[in-house]
Amino acid sequence: MANNNNLDNLNTNTQEEKVVVSLKCLLLGASGSGKSKALLRYAKSTSIDQSIGTSTGEIFKIKGVEYFDAKYRLCLHIWDKQRGILERFGTVPVNYYKNASAIFIFFDVTDRASFNFIKEELKGIPHTKEFVYELFIVGNKIDLENKRVISREEAIQFAQDNAAQYYEISAKENINVHQMFDQVGKSLFYKKINDPNFTIPKEPVPCRHLCTIQ
Repeated sequence: MANNNNLDNLNTNTQEEKVVVSLKCLLLGASGSGKSKALLRYAKSTSIDQSIGTSTGEIFKIKGVEYFDAKYRLCLHIWDKQRGILERFGTVPVNYYKNASAIFIFFDVTDRASFNFIKEELKGIPHTKEFVYELFIVGNKIDLENKRVISREEAIQFAQDNAAQYYEISAKENINVHQMFDQVGKSLFYKKINDPNFTIPKEPVPCRHLCTIQ
């Protein structure tokens, strides 16, 4: 019968051998839309707070997900656009969107101006062939249903008109936040590892060195 030490060593070695699959996600939206709070909600369960500020006015967190696959480990690099990036550059630099797999645009369901701002965010997103991403519209603050001014039906129609998928969440009450990011991450994760052009690094870095574990 194997002792506990041997089992612990086996589990650790198995985990270390996983190949890291990294995906970049961008969070856009008007001030007060709740995108930053949603990011903090999702990243809160990581064992180490991987919060990193950049010189160009963004904050990103790294979220590791172990349970999607026995061979691969997902690392979500989630970038939150901050107000300073616009104050410094006037517009969001094109490089901000480089290598993004998913773009989330948040709005406040109780604020018409927040919803209208989605159109401004869409104008800044590159639509050339070198940028390949999936687009998601996110209605936040559904806990304030009695103050809602954007109906679910209107938001869904807007998302469909812009080739996007639609989610509703409450970052404050932690409703659907983890489900949304996990569902999107899982879909993009399997899409990437099943891509015929996906290649495994010849010398993969142990996954624990790249992102924290959920």
